[in-house]
Amino acid sequence: MSQLDPILEVLSAMKTVDQIVYDVRNSSPFHDYFVIATATNKRQLQATMKKLRDLPVDDASNEHMEGDADSSWVLVVKGNTIVHLFLQEEREYYHLEKLWFDLPHWTVDA
Repeated sequence: MSQLDPILEVLSAMKTVDQIVYDVRNSSPFHDYFVIATATNKRQLQATMKKLRDLPVDDASNEHMEGDADSSWVLVVKGNTIVHLFLQEEREYYHLEKLWFDLPHWTVDA
């Protein structure tokens, strides 16, 4: 089962912006999707991180989170999907999009 749809629902409900989904099924043996999204402030980032953490997952061994309340970049692994949730300045600095520019991807309208 894909975790992508519930993750995108949370990101949309929490009003994150600039969501991009990368299809890495042909590039990664461990995950199917990488998602990048931007929170507009720390409070929104923290609330979104909590909502993502609370999503159920079929296989608890494939669940992980990095980052805390003071982070400006949070990594969430839920099943077959990895989410990178940034504050704008961090997203611009690391610009992960340049790493995956040649992979199939699409933007998500919030």
